[in-house]
Amino acid sequence: MKTTIELPDDLAAQARRCAAESGTTLRSVIEEALRRELARRQNPADWQPRHDFAFGTGGLTSTAASMSWAEIREIAMER
Repeated sequence: MKTTIELPDDLAAQARRCAAESGTTLRSVIEEALRRELARRQNPADWQPRHDFAFGTGGLTSTAASMSWAEIREIAMER
């Protein structure tokens, strides 16, 4: 099925770079990411966020404080 989606320019550029570095297509990168996300959402009980990485008793841990929110989210959401 063909469909059209709009992506922010920076996200599209990042996905294109990822495809080029992997020797694959943009379509493959998007398809793989979408399949992974849909599978994650189907099994929410199998996943627990890593709160211990980002937050300590006094707020952000020193490691997390030096990272961007995107980096923190990516690590915290890993299975």
